[in-house]
Amino acid sequence: MGKLILCTGQVAANPYCFKATGTNVYTIEELCYYIYHNIETVSEELMAPSLITFIREELGLVSRAEFLENLVKNKAGIKDIVVSIFCSADYYDEEEIKKLLAVIDELYHMTPVQRKKRHADEHMKHGQYREALREYLEIIHSRESQDLTHQEYGDMLHNLGVIDIYQGDFASAAEAFREAYERNQRVASLKQYLFALKLGGEGALFEREVKALVARRDILEQIERELYQAERTEEYTTFYHEMQKIKDCLRDGENQKFYEGADQIIEQLKEKYRKETI
Repeated sequence: MGKLILCTGQVAANPYCFKATGTNVYTIEELCYYIYHNIETVSEELMAPSLITFIREELGLVSRAEFLENLVKNKAGIKDIVVSIFCSADYYDEEEIKKLLAVIDELYHMTPVQRKKRHADEHMKHGQYREALREYLEIIHSRESQDLTHQEYGDMLHNLGVIDIYQGDFASAAEAFREAYERNQRVASLKQYLFALKLGGEGALFEREVKALVARRDILEQIERELYQAERTEEYTTFYHEMQKIKDCLRDGENQKFYEGADQIIEQLKEKYRKETI
């Protein structure tokens, strides 16, 4: 599952596979962990007879399975089912479970597409950019996207711009931030749009857009200050300049140096991804 989980219960010979993500779980601890981090997408599956069968036959928790079966038959709420499952293991404490129940209360007032967006947002929050990208694109290409507010859709585009930045695609990032700002009218999206233009070498366009979009002097000063700081950060002065160096190698026909440099950068990104992924 991407994280070391201490398990003390029975390990299933046949795992339970969650349909939404294709993730297999083998223990009650893994089941709790998956539910905790994917509550936006698992509500219906927690009522499934196949999950109760898995808990009974594969995990050996017969009495717990019977209790869950009765909850489902009596049309109990999702919170009762979650608490029942979590009480089968000691993986999360009382305060953590209370936080999860509060999230469930929030989800109750959301539409399905808002829940999907929130789930993608959680991936972003934990640095899981590949999963966030996949889920954002699924939302954008679905009819459900029409049910999002302008601000919600804009915030989603903002996060796609952030992912583009991590991939070094400043042109695509600028486009995403520009459209995000048109929809959500957030200063953060405007600032990132201008930063992406600057980092992408679009100095002339940067100047034109500053004049067209930045009316308040305090915001302009803030942008200039943050841009000055960004240009001197370690990530900008090392990783970004490494990218520029290997581009120069390709331009000058030094293909071997280009491929060697590209391999080094890819390894750095892989290591960064491993550290940031739960």
